[in-house]
Amino acid sequence: MTDIIVYEERICTVKWGTFVILGLLSLIFGILIFFYPGVTAAVLVMLFGVLIIVLALLALVAALMSPGGSGRPSLLLFAAILGFIVGAAALVAPQIFGAILTIIIAVVLFVIGIMNVTLALSEKDYPHRWLVFLLGILSIIFAILIMIYPLIGSIIIFGYLIGLYFVIYGILSLIAGFALKSVQKEYCKV
Repeated sequence: MTDIIVYEERICTVKWGTFVILGLLSLIFGILIFFYPGVTAAVLVMLFGVLIIVLALLALVAALMSPGGSGRPSLLLFAAILGFIVGAAALVAPQIFGAILTIIIAVVLFVIGIMNVTLALSEKDYPHRWLVFLLGILSIIFAILIMIYPLIGSIIIFGYLIGLYFVIYGILSLIAGFALKSVQKEYCKV
């Protein structure tokens, strides 16, 4: 019985409007990303570059603070220098860096597709292996399309998918907010 009272007290303290505002902002943000996927892709690649530079700075600090002897400081120093170069490249030429990241993603998709097709063709007892085969074909097709057009692929991957995420998140947040409101009407004395 006390668990129900604690549950009701917790539900009554949560602000349902926060979910609704977050949902609306996410929806607006997601829709804007759909209209400007190129800008979104460039910003995400640049943020990735900044993250790499920060990690390189941390590796440099760790290299300078490490006692020399095991060779570890020199590896950290090498990683720091490489990180600064890669991070600077992402900031200076985000389109090219985004295309390189996209090609890496395409290669991974291609390998996953080949593995799925191989699994579907080799495992005769595998249930619903035609679905696995279709997943493999889909992965291979997308990988080839992305490899052929890496700049367009980077816009699709980094732009539209992030936009789709924010739209779905916004819808789910709105649903959660209004569901919480209806629960609070039933259980809370406002």
